[in-house]
Amino acid sequence: MRELHLPTKARLTSDLVPDLALTHGQTLWVLESMGFSAGIPTATFNHYIKSLRKLGTPFAYGKAETRGGRRAYYSYNHLMELCLALSLRVYGAIPDRILAGIIEFREELYALYRRAYIEFATGLGASIRVTAKGRTEFEMSGVYLDLRIRFGGGRALEFGPPRAVSPFEALRAYARLDTPGRAHLPFNLSTLAIDLVECAETAPDVHPGPHKD
Repeated sequence: MRELHLPTKARLTSDLVPDLALTHGQTLWVLESMGFSAGIPTATFNHYIKSLRKLGTPFAYGKAETRGGRRAYYSYNHLMELCLALSLRVYGAIPDRILAGIIEFREELYALYRRAYIEFATGLGASIRVTAKGRTEFEMSGVYLDLRIRFGGGRALEFGPPRAVSPFEALRAYARLDTPGRAHLPFNLSTLAIDLVECAETAPDVHPGPHKD
């Protein structure tokens, strides 16, 4: 099992949620480093992320955060929203219902992002051990995210309300998968959160300007 640990360099708020403030260029670097570009040229991926901004992700219209100028800065919640949206791409695009759901439940998801980071190994995310006779045992930990997405006819029909579940509840959801159209099961949100912060902490200074492929 991958060892998760709190970051050592990120600025922390009183509730231990990282106070990140990345530029657009740094955000693009983090997303590419985490594998979300999937071999897409940087310029193309950059255009895609800017297109998501026009659609209201991760900033609500006119709500981009700025610090001392006009440049937008991405917080922990903004970065998590982008990672979530990109994780839900289908055939390289995010279904409209999915994107609308992320925006509709943004405040609820913000609370889950914070919980996933704080309780990655305690509380809801506390480790469980899974054993079976004659098989190698393993452990599961972290807060899992259930988006309650239901697909039908090749498209997303329902989204949310999202909820956080324990490793045991996530495992039970896998074992009881018997509902047609239930194509998206709970996934480990804590792992995504920790990976994101670790990567964001190492983001280099990226000067504004045209991106080269």
